[in-house]
Amino acid sequence: MKKKISSLEKISKIVSSLKIKGKKISLCHGVFDLLHPGHIYHFEQAKKKSDILVVSITSDKKVLKGPGRPYFNQKNRAHSLASIEQIDFVIISDDKSAVNVIKKIKPHFYVKGSDYKNSNDDITGKIDLEKKEVQKNGGKIVYTTGQVFSSSKIINKEFFYNDEQINFIKKLKKKYSTQTILSSVDKVAKNVPFILGETIIDEYIFCKAIGKSGKESYMVLQEKKSEKYLGGVLSIAQNLSALSKKVNLLTILGSIGSNKRTIKNELKKNINYKFVEKTGSPTILKKRFIEEVDNTKLLGIYSINDKENSYKEESLLIRYFKSFLKSTDLIILSDYGHGFFTKKLIKEIYKNNKFLAINAQVNSFSIGYHTITKYKKADLILMNETELRHELRDKISERFELIKKLNKMINCNFIAVTHGKTGATIYSSKSKEIIHVPAFARQVIDKVGAGDALFPILSTCLKSKIPMDISLYIASISAAINSESYASKNILNKIYFKKFLEHSLK
Repeated sequence: MKKKISSLEKISKIVSSLKIKGKKISLCHGVFDLLHPGHIYHFEQAKKKSDILVVSITSDKKVLKGPGRPYFNQKNRAHSLASIEQIDFVIISDDKSAVNVIKKIKPHFYVKGSDYKNSNDDITGKIDLEKKEVQKNGGKIVYTTGQVFSSSKIINKEFFYNDEQINFIKKLKKKYSTQTILSSVDKVAKNVPFILGETIIDEYIFCKAIGKSGKESYMVLQEKKSEKYLGGVLSIAQNLSALSKKVNLLTILGSIGSNKRTIKNELKKNINYKFVEKTGSPTILKKRFIEEVDNTKLLGIYSINDKENSYKEESLLIRYFKSFLKSTDLIILSDYGHGFFTKKLIKEIYKNNKFLAINAQVNSFSIGYHTITKYKKADLILMNETELRHELRDKISERFELIKKLNKMINCNFIAVTHGKTGATIYSSKSKEIIHVPAFARQVIDKVGAGDALFPILSTCLKSKIPMDISLYIASISAAINSESYASKNILNKIYFKKFLEHSLK
């Protein structure tokens, strides 16, 4: 069985010698994450076309089906395929498509399932490239027939999703086609969002716990490595840049340790930005010390000057704000409570009639001083349940009752509330409709930045008048992607995002 599994280079040489002997070659390519009857029928039909059947699989790191996929690693997938009688050779390909394998193998027949006949349904666009390469080498693309099964559907139902998640997706698919849901991602590309708020640099210092100091009573840690990520509004802008052709950004950096060069280098090219420097202040830096064995956060040390901006800084922000307005469709305001949003700036923001989305976070610095009620009549307000209960000084009442109570105070079109592992809820003051979407993260590594992924995607979807349930579902998927790595390490990628959505709907 092991003889069947080899490198592309070795198998291409073997295949070349077999061709000289007049043997016909078929090639199948895919992830083949969970073998099912459909795969067996597919391989049987492929083998009937030829003397030799080669199957190539996408390596683990190149699979674009969302977090937790592939369910089985490349070694197990290759071993399973090698045990099938009809398959002669198995290749693990470290490319996103089969183009390179086709170049080397030059099959007489490239065999795909019937669900690949319409290349317009292929989000990645890979199938067209593969077709061209097959034809270039004198081969022919062949589609197998028979009942279509789905590994993703089986994995979602049996291994990934709980009953609540499965029932939500069933209801969603009864109301809308998969194509309608996926096209929502393309629809928001027309929007030009304008993001305002503080820049935050998140630094994660990974440590090994050594033990108590020999002379004094404190814990000793051995630093192993550190990583820095763009946080705050930079994270929001990065996520939106994957879906929007253009993003406007206005933020403030410190004059001390600004990190400006690093920030400029990491920001996506379609982000138009203006930076204002806060004199005598650092760019906000949040250090978190992580115990490397079980990823436990031990301590946070923050460098922040949360005094309000000076008159000069405020004037610059207002000037830049006005300059961005003409090329803006919606305003996304993320208030971390560190002095960015002065009364004058807020007043200026409310002078226009652009779609306005607001997230006013409560954190260790702003708790007791920061309130969402200074923002009224917005189109969207987002907060988590702890912030909602803190705002209304109520830890007992039902969530929905609190949302309605808050809406009487601030009178906005939509209120969305996240509540951790139980998902998120959105309320429309116009239709009086309330929708709950379960959380879709499989393994939460870090909650920092999940809101900065959900908030902007929800905002741009609602601006595009995409239905509430689709909007919150898409936004929840973006949060799921983000939460399975540290801080904002997993910035959205449009193709990966759409593939995740597509496979979650199987």
